[in-house]
Amino acid sequence: MNSLFRTRFARCIAIAFMALTTLLPLHISTVQSSAQTADLILHNGVVWTVDNRNSTAQAVAIRGDKIIAVGSDSDILKLRGPDTQAIDLKGRLLLPGFNDNHVHFASAAQFYEFNIMKTSAQEDFVSRIKQLTMRLPKGEWITGGFWGAYDEWAAGSAGEGRLFSSSRRREPFTPDMNLIAEITKDHPVFIRKFDDSQFAANAAALKAAGLDPENPQAEDVEFIKDKQGRLTGQMRGRGVSRLFSRIAPRRFSRERRLEQTRNALEMIRRHGVTNVSDMSDDEQLEIYRELHRRGELTVRVHFRPGLDRWNELAGRGIKVGSGDEWIRMGALKGHIDGIMGTSSARFFKPYLTDSNNRGRWRPLMVDDKGEFVEGKFLKYMLDADRAGLQITVHAIGDEANNVLLNYLEELNKQNGKRDRRFRLVHAQVIADKDFKRLGELGVVAEVQPFHLSDDMRWMEERIGGERCRGAYAFKRIQASGAVLSFGTDWPGTSAAEYPINPMFGLYAAVARQTLTSQPAAGWFPEERITVEDAIRAYTYNTAYANFEEKIKGSIEVGKLADLVVLSKNLLKIAPKELLDTEVIYTIVAGKIVYQKQ
Repeated sequence: MNSLFRTRFARCIAIAFMALTTLLPLHISTVQSSAQTADLILHNGVVWTVDNRNSTAQAVAIRGDKIIAVGSDSDILKLRGPDTQAIDLKGRLLLPGFNDNHVHFASAAQFYEFNIMKTSAQEDFVSRIKQLTMRLPKGEWITGGFWGAYDEWAAGSAGEGRLFSSSRRREPFTPDMNLIAEITKDHPVFIRKFDDSQFAANAAALKAAGLDPENPQAEDVEFIKDKQGRLTGQMRGRGVSRLFSRIAPRRFSRERRLEQTRNALEMIRRHGVTNVSDMSDDEQLEIYRELHRRGELTVRVHFRPGLDRWNELAGRGIKVGSGDEWIRMGALKGHIDGIMGTSSARFFKPYLTDSNNRGRWRPLMVDDKGEFVEGKFLKYMLDADRAGLQITVHAIGDEANNVLLNYLEELNKQNGKRDRRFRLVHAQVIADKDFKRLGELGVVAEVQPFHLSDDMRWMEERIGGERCRGAYAFKRIQASGAVLSFGTDWPGTSAAEYPINPMFGLYAAVARQTLTSQPAAGWFPEERITVEDAIRAYTYNTAYANFEEKIKGSIEVGKLADLVVLSKNLLKIAPKELLDTEVIYTIVAGKIVYQKQ
């Protein structure tokens, strides 16, 4: 073979090799240097990468906090060194860690410390109070409660409550404050009914408010008595919130906030959530930073202050992408209407249960008299957008969503079209005429699918079947071209509990049923989506919504090693089995932060 032929032959081989390698999945690494031995290898599994090709693999190699290889068992096990930890997944499903698009972390941390939302017996109420007082230092407040949320519509109901079968209603529950008088002497207690129609306080809380517990008197407050004329600790009236807001009963000690946070982080780890978009207070942000410095933070945080603070953030140089891989800022959260749970979401037409009520606008939408002001909210959006901040806005009712889409069109006109990834928060009830605009405007629909499983208890009674066709319409949102992003709204509203468990949301999206499998055919079943699309909405799409899809959301070389291993293969099982699926491992930054025992 002459030299010219050898040269041409070698060149052909090289070209052929290059062509072949371009056809191979880029995330599969078949050759690694000895310097690339892995710290952790997960093998013998079903790896659904959620990459652009929806690729599957058997194994993943991790070095430090990054993924260094994804591929077959034989390829990945070549990266095992003397110090590598190798875990046999035994055929289990490996996914990117779940990325929750919407949590109220501080509220959740406090909610799970004490809530009586589903309580129906005095014994349970007293027991919960007693357990909490045993852990708290003297003087710490007990707040929250939200009793009565499930009195009229049972949990797991598809509407069989007040509307369909009164025999299934439970007896209304009101906490008896006299039963806890002795055990709460050292703890002010101020709790509320879910709809703020009634409140309750013990003697210590009344004293803190400057009232005589034996004869309390305050403007616009009715102190409720029993049939014998004795004070019950129950109150109602417009003056209650005003009276107790002056003493800020939610200001817990720093140590208590830290402990609440640690407890909430443990819940998050147990359910395979590796990233959350949070809308808590500034103290919670500082607690995240403190725990991160200590090495105790086990979830990544996309933090969103209120829209009315855009100028403050802009003045500090904060824009989209500010922060690091653990705590990211640059987005703002606004509200334009209320919620379905209290019939305050804003609709074009009145609620069927109240012909005088179309819902209410939130403060940045109205003047001092509560009248709608065209463009007041829009100015905040325009200014924040010009400052390079991402805008995310809560909209529940069909009119609220319509107005917000109008404002987004105005953003394009005045500030120019660009990649805003505007997050329509909840996008809960959309008018038929507005679906096509979601995709046209490049909206990210920041939805929480479990809302439908819980809210169908009373949705049709309040707004009727026709409007419900536009409620939680995931299939139509997806078909419009909008990006569908999933989360929980953890811990819920004052009217409903929304657990952090992603399986509830995935189940709701693919089955459109309550946790008790009602209705049998699914609620507006034409809006079901596939489990593959639901997983993508809970992983890659939320990373995209956060402008972070290049570093998280899928299992690809170079991305952060935030992963979850599940007990069942979600791609193969029936929807009902999603509810029985458990997390086996949660991995954040290449470290196992939860392992099922």
